[in-house]
Amino acid sequence: MFDLNPLNLPNAQLQQIIMLVVSAVLGFIIGYISRQRTIRELEGELASTERAVDDCHREAVSVVSTEDSETMVLNRIRSRVNELNFTRIGMASATESDDLKEIVGVGPFLEKKLHAIGIYTFRQIANFNKEDIDKVNDIIEFFPGRIERDDWVGQANQLAKKK
Repeated sequence: MFDLNPLNLPNAQLQQIIMLVVSAVLGFIIGYISRQRTIRELEGELASTERAVDDCHREAVSVVSTEDSETMVLNRIRSRVNELNFTRIGMASATESDDLKEIVGVGPFLEKKLHAIGIYTFRQIANFNKEDIDKVNDIIEFFPGRIERDDWVGQANQLAKKK
């Protein structure tokens, strides 16, 4: 009686292609608009973040001189000097100190840190064992394992023999 099958129409395939193209164009337009809105939101957030960063840079920064921070670090280190076993490592004073900067890996500030805990000579470093290395590493707030990697004990032995 009724023939309502749309696929039987003479231009059914053309209508389907047109609907496919229209839906693709609409999908593209909707996606493009949505993406543009997201981009505008992100640009606004970026601008406000940049303003906040600029405000932070403009604020007066309380500058702590390097001497003050260095003194604070050295005082913090000095407070832990009793954790070391000087009966085994050996005692030394500043008057008999060696130039610890000759050891590869020891710079001027690190030498100050070592002096702050009472380590002044190559012989003291040469007497370190594993426990002492770990304790000194912790006290002077140095990179873990660095004393062993730079072989401070071996270098100190050689430098003490040359002395």
